[in-house]
Amino acid sequence: MKSSGAMKLGVGGVGLFVFGVTFGLVIFPEILKFMVHQQVNLKPGSQLRPLWSKFPFALDFRIYLFNVTNAEEVKNGAKPKLHEVGPYYFEEWQEKVDLQDREDDDTVDYTVKNKWFFKPEMSEGLTGEEELIVPHIFMLAMVMTIVREKASMIPLVSKAVDSIFKNPDNVFVRVKAMDVIVNGLPIDCTVKDLAGSAVCSEIKKNSDELMKDDEDMFRFSLIGAKNDTPTKKRLRVLRGVNNQMDVGRVVEYDGKPNISTWGDKYCDTFNGTDGTVFHPFFKEKEDIVSFAPDICRSLSIGYERPSSYKEFNTARYTAFLGDPNTIPWQKCYCPPPDTCLGKGLIDTYRCTGVPIVLSHPHFYLGDETYLRMVHGLNPSKDKHEIWLEFEPLTGVPLIAMKRIQVNVMVQKVEKFKIMKNFPEALLPLFWIEEGVALPDWFLDQIRGEHTMVAVACYLQWILMIGGIGLCGIAGLLQFEANQKSKKFEVTKAS
Repeated sequence: MKSSGAMKLGVGGVGLFVFGVTFGLVIFPEILKFMVHQQVNLKPGSQLRPLWSKFPFALDFRIYLFNVTNAEEVKNGAKPKLHEVGPYYFEEWQEKVDLQDREDDDTVDYTVKNKWFFKPEMSEGLTGEEELIVPHIFMLAMVMTIVREKASMIPLVSKAVDSIFKNPDNVFVRVKAMDVIVNGLPIDCTVKDLAGSAVCSEIKKNSDELMKDDEDMFRFSLIGAKNDTPTKKRLRVLRGVNNQMDVGRVVEYDGKPNISTWGDKYCDTFNGTDGTVFHPFFKEKEDIVSFAPDICRSLSIGYERPSSYKEFNTARYTAFLGDPNTIPWQKCYCPPPDTCLGKGLIDTYRCTGVPIVLSHPHFYLGDETYLRMVHGLNPSKDKHEIWLEFEPLTGVPLIAMKRIQVNVMVQKVEKFKIMKNFPEALLPLFWIEEGVALPDWFLDQIRGEHTMVAVACYLQWILMIGGIGLCGIAGLLQFEANQKSKKFEVTKAS
């Protein structure tokens, strides 16, 4: 009987051990995938959909402007001297509107609408009334675009500038900070002269980025025209119902199945998500990739090291804007006859039609050639790095900081009188810091999933150790039974 009982305990122990191993390696991972799949998809009614479509909390949005302290000297060829003024702090509320689901291919398309609210109490004493000397960005961009596209038209544009902007004596203007950021600088298209009318005709055709007072009066600012206004072009992404690893992946923009900008299959392919959602179960050292519509390309953030944030084990990611001169797969972002810029810079001209160059703030990680073109910049890893702390199980950035500087390349323009002696420089205009830290109530949801994983792990070990324990007890009982059997046989022989 005891031998039979030991056998049953042994079989039960082996079964319990095998079940523990199977539960930990097969059963629970499938249960976890199923539960995460039910939450991490963009189908209406899912837990993620309302959070993805409308952020329930504001992002931190800070703008830093560059005051040019030697504007007259720059006009005569001197190197620009810059003094950073900021931050001007805004709350940024992000929302996806006009969502349209497509069941046939498991996608949803939408437009984006952002709202900004200025918070002077968080702007370190700045009110927005500060007077600064800055480039008239619209005027400067217009002139440098003509220089790049059709330099023979500079005399016509010069006359149009005199007409539209009332005979300016410099491309730098004295303005209040909030006029640059939100309220706008005037663009007067009531003019009747030939040159002014010709240029204004083009301005009216491409006025989406301008604030419109009436048919002939516009204003230009950094975020004024975008504030609480849906974008014109739509994004379409996969919802992740059929395959959770595809959640948020971009498949169409502006009605096109590829980017159609760079003339290269790789660079014109959508890579990554829309930047607001990522697939769960991230592999160690896997890059985070997202598509940026404003620059018509995808950007990746590379794994740096293991880290932690608020008791979560995270992965630290940092970004580098790249270098088409030394990174072969980026070469297609400056196709001939374009000249590749140095490292850490992105030329947006082929995407935007405007000679705007993006960089890390203060040319951090960039070619020092550009840093030497101006005075007053001090690149710093702590202040200017792009980084995020990523939670791999759920695919959620717990805290992130995106920092981008906007620049324009300037040079001598001989047939444009107020720039005929200009220096050659990559002139910083402003930089933006966009940050997010998930609130505690959101972290509690992620913490719940980690608790479930921890419980399953403990349960697995309990089952395995229990199985080993039963096997041990069965072995002990069998050993005792064998000893008594031997003792009985010896006594009978005597």
